[in-house]
Amino acid sequence: MLERNTVSSARLLSTIRVALSAIFITSLGFLLAAGLSVFGVLWCVATWGALALIWVLLSRYRACLEADAEATDTAVMPVSAQQREGEFLSSMGHDLRQPAQAIALFAATLSAHPLPDSSRKLVAGIESAVQQLSEQLEAVFNIAKAEAGRVDCQLGPVALDEVFSHAVANQLDEAHERQLHLRRVTTRRHVLADETLLLRVIDRMLAHALTITKEGGVVLGSRLRGDVVVIEVWDSSEGIPAEQLPAVFVPGSVYGQQLADRGLGLVLARRLTELMRGHLSISSESGRGCILRLTLPRA
Repeated sequence: MLERNTVSSARLLSTIRVALSAIFITSLGFLLAAGLSVFGVLWCVATWGALALIWVLLSRYRACLEADAEATDTAVMPVSAQQREGEFLSSMGHDLRQPAQAIALFAATLSAHPLPDSSRKLVAGIESAVQQLSEQLEAVFNIAKAEAGRVDCQLGPVALDEVFSHAVANQLDEAHERQLHLRRVTTRRHVLADETLLLRVIDRMLAHALTITKEGGVVLGSRLRGDVVVIEVWDSSEGIPAEQLPAVFVPGSVYGQQLADRGLGLVLARRLTELMRGHLSISSESGRGCILRLTLPRA
């Protein structure tokens, strides 16, 4: 268990480092485009300082993970090491968020100044990269908390229709922006789950479907199968190659690297599903879309 968590965390850290490198390269491009002006130099120095701080914190965290893995020889230690990992991430979460927020503030300040079109495009690229970095950091923290058992999960009867309504409303702007149809099938079914966690899982399922769908749409519905309810998200994408399907929920997989969130959304969704004693799976046929299935006990 510890080995799997260490490998997963290492892959997540590698993903974040890719985002850091993108921000660094984009800011360097701005520095060159700005003609080495004093303002451009000062802005880039401040941004690189924040990036360096994040990089150092990530390196410290990875070193701690490797030290835990090397020091673990008994069957009891993996649990305590996993808990220490969650506590360490929680304590450093604020430290990692601060430089990311600082870079975002620098970029917003820079965009308010008169800039040539070439420089404005670079600033937009920096803002986009910082947004992705922030989302990936949040996903890493949430995944680690879930694996360490630090996420509050209160199981009880949950009305699916209300959760479906909120989930679709959360993703409606994204669907409209991508010119995709997004609809839900009304239902009176209830499941045994944590309502807050269930909404987060369905949000991630819909976000994934909208991300990989280029035309057509996404449908959210449910089926009753004996004592369980299967919540399904259908999309009209090109599908996922059969050889990549087994690794869809693995951090750092080839499939995940093709997505904007590096596949962390589905990884988090599966972790939260396991806390609710459910199961999340995916099936796909090339050229015929994907189906994400969330199975939970019937209430």
